[in-house]
Amino acid sequence: MGAADSHTAAGTRGPWSAGAGGTGHVDPERGVGGLLDLERLEPSVFRSRAHAGERIRLYGGEVAAQALLAAGRTVPPGRTPNSLGVYFLLPGDSTEPVVYEVGVARDGGTFSTRTVEARQSGGPILVATASFQGPERGLGHQMAPSPVRMPETLPSAEEALADDPPTLAWLSEVTGRLPVEVRFPDGSLDHPSANGHIAALRLWMRARHGLVDSPEIHAAGVVYLSDLLMLVASLQPHPHRIADGNVWFATIAHSIVLHAAARADDWLLYEVESDWAGAGRCLTRGRLFDRAGRLCASSTQEAVLRVSAAN
Repeated sequence: MGAADSHTAAGTRGPWSAGAGGTGHVDPERGVGGLLDLERLEPSVFRSRAHAGERIRLYGGEVAAQALLAAGRTVPPGRTPNSLGVYFLLPGDSTEPVVYEVGVARDGGTFSTRTVEARQSGGPILVATASFQGPERGLGHQMAPSPVRMPETLPSAEEALADDPPTLAWLSEVTGRLPVEVRFPDGSLDHPSANGHIAALRLWMRARHGLVDSPEIHAAGVVYLSDLLMLVASLQPHPHRIADGNVWFATIAHSIVLHAAARADDWLLYEVESDWAGAGRCLTRGRLFDRAGRLCASSTQEAVLRVSAAN
């Protein structure tokens, strides 16, 4: 859920400075919607808002969602996002705005392709390629979700993890910083799902606050959610847990294909599987379904996965 290398932001001022142009700070009462409130500086340059409070590493899903939103505001009307691929270069600094510079790669008869570079004062933190498609009809099929209990019938994450204080503390720290809700149909973050895969995790998730009825905002909201907890599945075959304190993740690359419109403020089922880990890296892939069982998006993530020696 971030970049693989650390950095120290420079002290110079520029379009990323919270004081430049009166950008202000993210309104936490607006949840994900507040994070997606980009300011247009130029026709192809956009700026996010800084977060108030202590400096922490920006959540990767936030930067990816903002990159998609910035790219989408430069394409011809009627074209909606169909895919996004990002590389995380450096950790983002929550106390600085992010500036998104959009490049026009191509506008074809049906598809538009955009490049995006996200920058802070320390340099570029993300590069992305986004694709957008005009209306088109075609053949259709999809994979169905495995049987699962509906989120309304499940206990809250706090109730489900009450007997596992370390994991609950870790998850509470994550969800305390992110305006999202999660529930676990298999009872826990650490119990493998019932589908028999060597490394798998299922969770229901949604944005905690309601979002405006805007297709571009909900598409960006789905991207925001798609980075959530993916990498935990890669620990399932190993004697380590995310709350152990000696496991370190950092996302290298994240991609998502958007199949159908979905509301990011309604419950979405995330089925995540990790097919491989090695050489200090892991690979996970996910499928996002709405409550009707419609496949709305598919994702893939490569990350650094390191376990430090026991103390």
